[in-house]
Amino acid sequence: ELDPLARLLDENECLQEVTNLVKSNKITFEPSSTTLDTNSKKTIAAIAEVLSRCAEVQIEIAGHTDSQGREEMNLNLSQSRADSVLNALRSEKVKMKTLISIGYGETTPIEDNKTEEGREANRRIEFHLIKTVTPAKDLSTKVEEASNE
Repeated sequence: ELDPLARLLDENECLQEVTNLVKSNKITFEPSSTTLDTNSKKTIAAIAEVLSRCAEVQIEIAGHTDSQGREEMNLNLSQSRADSVLNALRSEKVKMKTLISIGYGETTPIEDNKTEEGREANRRIEFHLIKTVTPAKDLSTKVEEASNE
């Protein structure tokens, strides 16, 4: 028998599959709402299936808005939408310790907010890898161990 862990996707493969799903099936919400639309619920289910095949990986769910409306309102909306995606994945039984949600509001546009097409592109959910950093305590222990050798 093959080792089941050997069949798991590594963090880069995992993120790439999720990103491909989101590019082909954009996660969208009902207008001025944090409620996922019907097609997005199918995308969430597909993302959950990919995440179930991933090795231990930490992923950030990033919510973004266009620049219409007040900045604070957009920040809150983007956080609420990222939280909605997180909760939808939770309902699909995805391991929660591997996911966090962060709203960025209108701070990182990818297109011009002066056009409807640009605003549509800026209203998005993205997934990013969270790189774990070696804690300073562990690092100092490793340095001490190396100096004792």
